[in-house]
Amino acid sequence: MKVFGEAVIAGFAKKHPASRKPLQRFATIASAALWPHFPAVKETFPATDYAPATGTLVFNIGGNKYRLIARVDFEEQLLVIQTVLTHREYDREDL
Repeated sequence: MKVFGEAVIAGFAKKHPASRKPLQRFATIASAALWPHFPAVKETFPATDYAPATGTLVFNIGGNKYRLIARVDFEEQLLVIQTVLTHREYDREDL
């Protein structure tokens, strides 16, 4: 999987230093993944949700402390990180 949005991760980690390692771990695992469909994502990250209203995947990162929102193109093997939020910020978002 080709991962885009490393700058989003870096910006979030700068504001929330404790998120750096879990987000780097996510990026490393996602970069090495070959996901043909959403169920394969769930095998790697079981707590991932699909938001049909926006067509995004919501990954729980760092033991449910952070939410990484991304779009995935399974055919092209692209993951585009849109935003990273704290659990509290995510609860206020309408995704």
